[in-house]
Amino acid sequence: MNKVLIITIATISALLFSCSKQEKNAPKLSQEDFTNMLIDIHIADGTLSAQNIYRAGKNYRPSYYYNSIYEKYDILPAEFDSCVAYYAHNTSNFTKIYDKVIDSLNRLETKYRIDIKNAKLEQDTINLWKRKDHWIIPKNGKPNLNFNIPVKQRGIYTVSADIRIFKKDQTENPKMKAYFWKKDTIGGPQKVHFNPKMIDRDSIFKTYTIQLEYPDTIYTELRGNLFSWENDLRVFTQEYEIKNIKIFNPEMKPDTTEIEKEIERHLNLENIYELK
Repeated sequence: MNKVLIITIATISALLFSCSKQEKNAPKLSQEDFTNMLIDIHIADGTLSAQNIYRAGKNYRPSYYYNSIYEKYDILPAEFDSCVAYYAHNTSNFTKIYDKVIDSLNRLETKYRIDIKNAKLEQDTINLWKRKDHWIIPKNGKPNLNFNIPVKQRGIYTVSADIRIFKKDQTENPKMKAYFWKKDTIGGPQKVHFNPKMIDRDSIFKTYTIQLEYPDTIYTELRGNLFSWENDLRVFTQEYEIKNIKIFNPEMKPDTTEIEKEIERHLNLENIYELK
């Protein structure tokens, strides 16, 4: 980013000399749009550099890669140059513009690194949710989204799903909940609860996540419900969608086959019970 910034500042300086005698007419882009366009240009610069396109010699066509940005902001290269000259005339303000550009690029880089880390984490861990991971209600009926998973691996367990509730839905107090469970009550509580997560009613997909560290190996199961409710009536309208369901513990890797087999055995027992 620093190298690109130095090149950009040098280019702007040269441009200022050529434009210093031009009349300072109102620019085509507002300051906000101009800032956003600078961000897009830097992202394009970074993409080209990362893919070694700058080394393509005669095959390198800068205009080819930047035309889409000009089209996005409905502006010609000469008009963009005029915007640079206009905003750079006020050095203090131009510095603030570039502070925003650099801050935005840093945030994007941080988000990218987090996304890569999460993708790697997800790839290297076992998803304990083995049922269908995309439900559309009422198209898929009114499913029971309870789960009951044997556990013994220490670490932090995460329950996560993307959920949206539509306007016609009549579910009361919809929420995601989970708890660790043990068979008897000797030596402590039978359940250790996660903090439940209330689900919004705005028809917008949001990722809902609850987490809790495994308290003790005396707790043998992770139980809960991805979409629970508190309706008194048995018959009521439900209209929601849930997808990308994940239940995992980063400490559980794909090579922990013993745990995987135990989960499969447990699921088979549940299926037999449901058929009876």
